[in-house]
Amino acid sequence: MNIVKHFNLEPGDRIIIPKSLLGLVQHHALYLGYNNLGQHLICENVFGVGVKLTRVEDFFYDVKNVTRIEKFQGNNFERKQIVQKALTKLGKPYSLINYNCESFCNDIQHNVIKSPQVSAGLLIGFVGLVFALSNSSYGK
Repeated sequence: MNIVKHFNLEPGDRIIIPKSLLGLVQHHALYLGYNNLGQHLICENVFGVGVKLTRVEDFFYDVKNVTRIEKFQGNNFERKQIVQKALTKLGKPYSLINYNCESFCNDIQHNVIKSPQVSAGLLIGFVGLVFALSNSSYGK
């Protein structure tokens, strides 16, 4: 509960935390609010698991820092819609390219399934491949 107050989290807010050592890869999740048991919940898309609910205290258990909180800009009605939409995605499989944690959050918040992290990674990989091939003796 202290984390919720500290970040002033409201349903629909996006939490972004570093997933890699240098922070090059970021994990995205959505705060949903609390359930009828008083548990504060986060909805996230996890590799090998898919879209799932996680208690706030479990989500933040090993988190050393938070990259940023992106406040959802909607009203209370829109926040409730975000929560309902996220709940309809429970169990949807994780896909690094097509439906990762970032694309899940973009789907829920903006109705767009995309991940700028993946796009940047694929571009860097492609440029690296072209560079490696151009500097090799392949075909000479």
